[in-house]
Amino acid sequence: MTRVMFGRRYRPLLALVAVAGCTDIQLGAANLIETVAVPRTEVAYGGGPRQRMDVYHALDSVGAPLSAPAPVVIFVHGGSWQSGSKDDYAWVGKALAQMGFVAVLPNYGLMPDTRFPAFVDDVARAAALVKARAAEWGGDTARVVLMGHSAGAQLAALVAYDPRYLAKQGTTPDVLGGFVGLSGPYDFIFDTELLQRTFAGPKEREYDALPVHFVTPRSLRTLLVMGQDDETVNPRNTRSLAATLRTAKVPMEEMWVPGAHGVTVGAFARITRGDSEIVRRIVEFVRATPAGSAVR
Repeated sequence: MTRVMFGRRYRPLLALVAVAGCTDIQLGAANLIETVAVPRTEVAYGGGPRQRMDVYHALDSVGAPLSAPAPVVIFVHGGSWQSGSKDDYAWVGKALAQMGFVAVLPNYGLMPDTRFPAFVDDVARAAALVKARAAEWGGDTARVVLMGHSAGAQLAALVAYDPRYLAKQGTTPDVLGGFVGLSGPYDFIFDTELLQRTFAGPKEREYDALPVHFVTPRSLRTLLVMGQDDETVNPRNTRSLAATLRTAKVPMEEMWVPGAHGVTVGAFARITRGDSEIVRRIVEFVRATPAGSAVR
């Protein structure tokens, strides 16, 4: 169990993509700068218009397709449960592929057409299909990690910690190798119109929306990364989840970095990731995923 803080080392794009947050203009800039061609396959995981995911195939150090099965990272985008797209984060998929991972970026239903818990079901359905088919894409089905940013971190955390979602797909969180949460809301109160529209209802619905409630000693190994200056998601969310994981004696790492809401995902932008401590820690976490299930 580790808590890491490090000094300020930013290059120009972090001011554009990471420190200020992730607007459409900033995401577009990151996509334009990420010019490396990476083989990509779009796959449907359901019949809905948003039930599709992009698979970025792993590359070796010289940009050639990997011949050996690669670890798989499922990245769930943010957007306050009402916006965002896998296309916006193509640069994250390309970055992960260049690090030697199969990257899968699913879309999921958005507000107001989709409310909680239906969009969590979308992520679970996508994750189950990835687990079943990763070998077709050059992935190692024994090493699949869930990662999400912002609202996407909350969705991924619920799939990782609350077994009911994957149970609907005929499997369990034990088949996954870990969870990486970037600037996520895990233990919040329903004190805004957006949160009330998205989650509010019977008390049991509100309880079920908070990943912190579903941590047990059998929960997936976890890496939490949070910006110290985040004003979009209160840092207490990460502190609360980290404390709950420690109490349950779940293998976990906690990393605090200078910067605002976008700093954690912005680390994957091409101009910043070469010397990013965030990226290094995430890569180490994914590569250390045990072969086989996460059951201890």
